[in-house]
Amino acid sequence: MAWKLEAWNPEYALPERIESEDESGGLEDIKIPYEGDWVAHTPPRVAPQDWPIVYLVDGRRRIDAQIADARGRRALLATVIAGAVLRDGAGIRPVGDPIKRHILLHSSDLVEPLPPGLRHYEPIQTEKSDPTSLRSKVIEVMRHLEASLVNRLEGGLVIVDGQIFPGEQAYHAPERLLGYTKTQAATYLGPKHQALLYELQPYQRTPIFQIPRQALPRQMSVSSWYVRLPLEPNSTFYSGAALLRIETPTEEPSEAVRLADLSVSLFCTLASSPAKDPRAPQNLIPIGGLEQWLGRHLGQAEVVRRRIVQALFA
Repeated sequence: MAWKLEAWNPEYALPERIESEDESGGLEDIKIPYEGDWVAHTPPRVAPQDWPIVYLVDGRRRIDAQIADARGRRALLATVIAGAVLRDGAGIRPVGDPIKRHILLHSSDLVEPLPPGLRHYEPIQTEKSDPTSLRSKVIEVMRHLEASLVNRLEGGLVIVDGQIFPGEQAYHAPERLLGYTKTQAATYLGPKHQALLYELQPYQRTPIFQIPRQALPRQMSVSSWYVRLPLEPNSTFYSGAALLRIETPTEEPSEAVRLADLSVSLFCTLASSPAKDPRAPQNLIPIGGLEQWLGRHLGQAEVVRRRIVQALFA
């Protein structure tokens, strides 16, 4: 038997971001070219019955196992999945079936094939073999899967949980695409502009600023803004606890402004409550349901790991 299983559970220390983001470098590349003075915007609220059709897209990933060949070269078995829910006048419901890939990540030519029970894992060669690089590649594959799903959705507005990353193909309709970041790990603005974030009230947003792909760095250029979500009770939370950073890849300023104004009503209405979700208010209510649905299609990690062990030792 050539392939061996590593005992350490691979789910531990899984990185959340593809690249580290320097919180000081790159700020000089951020552009604030339009919308006048740097002050809070309070756009008119749009009632849910007047919203366009809204798709919400998210992905999940699971490191199934770390294995090594007879020469000790590491490889990673992982599963990635992406799905969408649709929100319209009839409510919220899944869109078709999620799309899923089983992948084998490795950094060298595979001399020994996987045993028959594991050959549904698709080999993908990587530049590096250290665990962090392999796991980061899993996130990249998941992002590509999300981008592929976005291009399959027709009509309406598409909201992606997380930053917008380029897929293997260009986005067909960037003017109807929004991405949002729940936690503000990176600083995109200088101190003068950053101060406005903590003065925002619920249902307010900052002006739009542009993040070129070379800033921090990013993988694609986007227009971005921050929104303050409602959070009750708010007395126990600091002023930045309910912030979302939203972005769009559209290159048309008027479209970016339209999306920014609409996003305030969308995200504030769909925000979750601390009484029901520990990631409130940033974890949107439909996204919470989508995560559970994807989890059922992903399957139980204990069962998958047991099948891997059985295949390796058959």
